[in-house]
Amino acid sequence: MRTHQRVTAAALLLLATACGTTEPAATPTTTTAALSEADRTAAPELAQRFVDAANAGDSAAVAATFAEDARFDSVGRIYPSRRDIMDRFLDPEVIDAGGRYEVTGTRWNGDRYRVDYTFTTRGGAREVFHYEFLVRDGLIRDVIGRYN
Repeated sequence: MRTHQRVTAAALLLLATACGTTEPAATPTTTTAALSEADRTAAPELAQRFVDAANAGDSAAVAATFAEDARFDSVGRIYPSRRDIMDRFLDPEVIDAGGRYEVTGTRWNGDRYRVDYTFTTRGGAREVFHYEFLVRDGLIRDVIGRYN
């Protein structure tokens, strides 16, 4: 191990010990288990159900694609539950705004299913971005949304 790596590792251990733990903190986007074959198969269909429901303005159907404890990171704005995702983000900024997603591409990024979109509001404003969906047990557990 190089000197700067030993110093960094030692500093992290000291910090963890001072905080009462010697285990590194898990981040919400960290995955410990490999994606199951069932979830790998379900992810594209679930992402399509999400976009179809959103484009139809069906808030309940959009919410049904998320786990109750789902997390959504929309360009750094963190929504830590399905209720927050819907109440603070998707309902006001997508459903109520009459927004429409157009899928422009899809691909896997590790265990996440990435979908590229052009999003248009009822008023004609357009944005280009992507969501990376993490699916577990047939539901969306985590989303990272970023502008392209």
